[in-house]
Amino acid sequence: MSLSTTVAPAAGQSLLPPIAFERNPGAAMSPLRGSYKRHEPEKTALYGVVAGHLETFLDTARQQSSTGTGCPPFIERELRKYLGCGILANGFARLRCPSCGFERLVAFSCKGRICPSCWARRMGDTAAHLVDRVLPVAQYRQWVLTFPWELRLTLAMNRGLLSEMLRVYLNTLFKWQRKRGRALAIRGETGAVTFIQRFGGALNTNPHFHTIVPDGLFVRSTAAPVGPGADGPLSFVQLPAPTDDDVAALAGTLASRLGAIAARYCLDREGIRPDNDDAISMIRAAAYEAQKVPLTGEHAAGSATQGKKPLCVKHEGFTLHAARTVAAHDREGLEKLCRYGLRAPFALDRFSVDPDGMIRYRLTRPWPTPAGKSELLFEPQALLRRLAALLPGPYLNLTRYHGAFANRSRFRPMLPTPPKHGEPSAQCHPREGGGPSEPAAVDPRLRGNDGLRPRRLGWAQLLRRVLNIDVLTCARCAVPMTVIAFLSDPTVLTRILDHLALPSTQPLPAESALTSIEDVFIDAPAYDGIDVEWEPSPEPLETGPPDARDPP
Repeated sequence: MSLSTTVAPAAGQSLLPPIAFERNPGAAMSPLRGSYKRHEPEKTALYGVVAGHLETFLDTARQQSSTGTGCPPFIERELRKYLGCGILANGFARLRCPSCGFERLVAFSCKGRICPSCWARRMGDTAAHLVDRVLPVAQYRQWVLTFPWELRLTLAMNRGLLSEMLRVYLNTLFKWQRKRGRALAIRGETGAVTFIQRFGGALNTNPHFHTIVPDGLFVRSTAAPVGPGADGPLSFVQLPAPTDDDVAALAGTLASRLGAIAARYCLDREGIRPDNDDAISMIRAAAYEAQKVPLTGEHAAGSATQGKKPLCVKHEGFTLHAARTVAAHDREGLEKLCRYGLRAPFALDRFSVDPDGMIRYRLTRPWPTPAGKSELLFEPQALLRRLAALLPGPYLNLTRYHGAFANRSRFRPMLPTPPKHGEPSAQCHPREGGGPSEPAAVDPRLRGNDGLRPRRLGWAQLLRRVLNIDVLTCARCAVPMTVIAFLSDPTVLTRILDHLALPSTQPLPAESALTSIEDVFIDAPAYDGIDVEWEPSPEPLETGPPDARDPP
């Protein structure tokens, strides 16, 4: 990853030391801007819990497994990757201000699926991609579908069942929306972007869908050519807002169809399919525990006093909510709604450690509402089990595109082009008489289905867009800083970090609490009816060469 090179100093600037390591030739002199404070994950409560109890968690899983395999490999891999995320000893980019010589170190990330920092990076990047390149100007409504408690464990473990539920759910929603359009003599297409969330607000396993759907239909323009092979541009026509009766009827249809699908998969009352795989059984047990939420005696009273929410219906354990909308011109609000659906299962600042070693997690609102617990209390091993249950499996896509927004849909190149970030977007108003509005120009480079994915935003652009922080500008003289090196050589890393009085080695995980010889003998089975006990010998062990008369 290293490349030896030197860069000549620019006119009027002080001499810079030769760059010993560069990711790409010339990348060290790329001008960037910002003001940034390095994230220090090793000082967070969650990092201390994972580093201090990871080995014990893994050994416990191996002991509870009959085959000795323990937890699935992807869980161990994600937890170990998290311990190396943001640690300067694993590599960093070195930036320098050409004016005052101020330097800044930016550590590399793990790009894992449990790290909240890396999850937030994907959240901002995907939300920006949706708003800039996928979702045209239209009014959008968020539909949230949650499942009965008995189905959540099966949905968390069976990705095939989860995908089938999502397919039937969106087909039913699309047919219902087209039917409402036909009643108003409007025929068109619709689409959806669904965010699959596997968690609840109390770190519980709760698979559910957050779906963003246009509050109308995309119809062919009156000026477009007519014919079986015509592919004219589409424009958006807004439909009337749904009523409580509409949502109730739709919820009843969904409960009937999804319940029939679940009946074909579930073999017992709790919907848990028998499985002899130890790894899956361990995750199933952890997910079963993670379904539990803090219940108090005030739960029944609190639920009874809570008023009925608008456009929210619960039918046979299924809950459908459709009250959240975003206006057509509110692109910033649409991006925030996308970030909400893409958010991480937990936040770092809500974790804290008690003096006795117990872990507290602060809730956003009391549970159960309106009066209940405001914090959850976990043992370290119980918290790791919950995090393991919330981890999505490998190759599980949590963002799904359907209808006109699907990549292979023939209608996607015909949709209006979304406005660029920062440009004002005009609100779409239907013509008089219910006709379609004038479509925007279609940019084939952004809407084409050629399989080429647009370039993702850089981390500096994301921080400016999401947090309004200019991350690569000198904090002293407000001059754009220069990337002078990408360092990964351990020798160079150690010299720089030792000179700056920073830790030059990654914190090692604590040893397992189950590896001591006392634990091995205490857990040993009885022999011939006599319990096996172990006591340390008071005499020192011999360290010299063994006697030749001793048996081998």
